[in-house]
Amino acid sequence: MRVWIALGVILALLLLWVGLWNSSPVRQEPSMAPVMEVLTEIAEGFSDPPRRWDYRFPEDHGSHPEQFGEYWLYTGLLNDSHGTPLGFKLAIYRLALTPEPVAAESAWSTREIFWAQLVLDAGQPGRPQGEERFSRGAAGLSGAQDGRIWVDDWSVTYSPDCACFSLTAATDAVSLDLTLFPETAEPIPFKGVPGLETAEPGAHGYWWPRQRIQGHVHDDAGSRQVTGEAMLEHAWGRRLPVAQGQMTLNRFWVALADGTSIRCVQLRRRSGGGIPLGDCLWLSAEGQSLQISGRDLEPSTGHSADYPLQWNLQSAETATSLCLRTEQKRAPLNFRLPVWSGLMQAEGTRDGQSLEGWGWLELSGY
Repeated sequence: MRVWIALGVILALLLLWVGLWNSSPVRQEPSMAPVMEVLTEIAEGFSDPPRRWDYRFPEDHGSHPEQFGEYWLYTGLLNDSHGTPLGFKLAIYRLALTPEPVAAESAWSTREIFWAQLVLDAGQPGRPQGEERFSRGAAGLSGAQDGRIWVDDWSVTYSPDCACFSLTAATDAVSLDLTLFPETAEPIPFKGVPGLETAEPGAHGYWWPRQRIQGHVHDDAGSRQVTGEAMLEHAWGRRLPVAQGQMTLNRFWVALADGTSIRCVQLRRRSGGGIPLGDCLWLSAEGQSLQISGRDLEPSTGHSADYPLQWNLQSAETATSLCLRTEQKRAPLNFRLPVWSGLMQAEGTRDGQSLEGWGWLELSGY
């Protein structure tokens, strides 16, 4: 099983190449076999990253061009002065087509392709706004350089002066102009694909919750100031989790009102059989991090080909019981690679005390 071979972004890009550059409005479903053969061939041309990564910041906020794949993912919940919520996710993916640099024969020469995905979810019934962009890493169209990652006019820039991230992105109707200020000194590192340990980790990365947001949202009604909370995740390597075959990929990012933050990654069979692979990272309000079993996380809406939109996290280790759910019983966004992505609510108890919060849910492979 090659679930861990490549980034899901590569699948999306290859689908785009083989069938979706034309202008036909009919959605095409090419065979996965040739796609995965290409993925495997590209991935095997790269070496695994070292087993131990010596993290260096702010350098590791930027690109790792020697690695096969990489992603930067930002998700958050905004509120304006009237308490109107708006959730967002901005993800930027980078794919290297060859381990070696290419000769700069023209301004269009490149060894990298970028893909970006923006989702805006107000937590209301109906489909949220979503847009995706593809671009080559050439001629200034997209890239990762000097603390800035961008695809067209969507970008995230790290500034050492304020130790903060500036995020700019927009759909046709709404634009974001945000600054993210980390409230903890350092992110939490992770490595590999949970449950799929090998001699080499295959990937490294970090998760950084508790980012305070200040900025503006612009739409047809004008410009309004917003505040909120965000999390970011950044990973790089040759083997990163991707839904494939009968395996689904389920990812959760949760922020509770008491200051606790949770990140879960789980690979599980679509039919519900077998033992799910994955784990959860837990960051307490006091700053203590803990890894808890991914088996503590189960869908509560049964096992089927539909997207499970309610999950239960029962952790004896942290004396916590949480229900993670969304009220939006909708189809996934119509992206090249179908994915259910949106806001969710968190409610439950710890040591008998009530808990609540918000989160972001992302499901693929269903």
